[in-house]
Amino acid sequence: MDEVLKELRRLGLSEKEAQVYVASLELGPATVQDISHKSRVNRATTYVMIEALSERGLMSSFQRGKKRYFVPESPDHLKHLLRHERTEIEQKEESLGKVLPMLLALFNVEGAKPQIRYLEGPEGLQSVRDTFVALKGEYMQIVPLEEVKKMGEIVSGKEAHIGKLAVTSAKHRTLMVARPETVDDTPLVKDGEYRILPPEKFPLYADITVRENHVFFFSYRSSILSVIIVSKEVADAVRMLFDLAWAGAKEFPERRS
Repeated sequence: MDEVLKELRRLGLSEKEAQVYVASLELGPATVQDISHKSRVNRATTYVMIEALSERGLMSSFQRGKKRYFVPESPDHLKHLLRHERTEIEQKEESLGKVLPMLLALFNVEGAKPQIRYLEGPEGLQSVRDTFVALKGEYMQIVPLEEVKKMGEIVSGKEAHIGKLAVTSAKHRTLMVARPETVDDTPLVKDGEYRILPPEKFPLYADITVRENHVFFFSYRSSILSVIIVSKEVADAVRMLFDLAWAGAKEFPERRS
């Protein structure tokens, strides 16, 4: 019996709820006094537990003469409870997914110490993308397009990411390490300026993007590793370095979107 009570608690029932429900299952239709005696829970608490179980759909009652009897519902109803909880969790996850990028974008923005986050795999990359889209204004980046194309996890979500960026109509500048034919086969985000750098001259296996006070690093060499640094000073330094690199890349082909 202890094992049954333990499993019911794991399903979300309190200790006394489990005791009252199990006692009720054994008794069938019974008065509060009988359930209290069987479950070894005092009478006043038994009333409270019965009400809680009734709200969960696990007990009901009926009147017979001057007495009220309480009846347990089938244990199969526990499956409905789990399905209901699963639906609630999915709804909460959906709500969190909508607000999380904005919360992360605000995370210690004004703090003196830079915030650094490391994320791995496709799920981490998607979280970084959501954070990036939630930011505002111009951005600049250096992208090793040849390497990006090799990573299936990245390519699979890139079109959706580009679609979200297109809606924002944010101006951007990109130093793209790729062969011209690779660029021709790649959809470019509108409102952008691109300078195409030859891979043989600039072998690059990670990209760097800066927007607001966020700096994003992505490594594609062996696995997907994403790093976010939140710091105005670091972001400003990266912008300055990018401006120098952009000015030095004037001799290379340009594209606009």
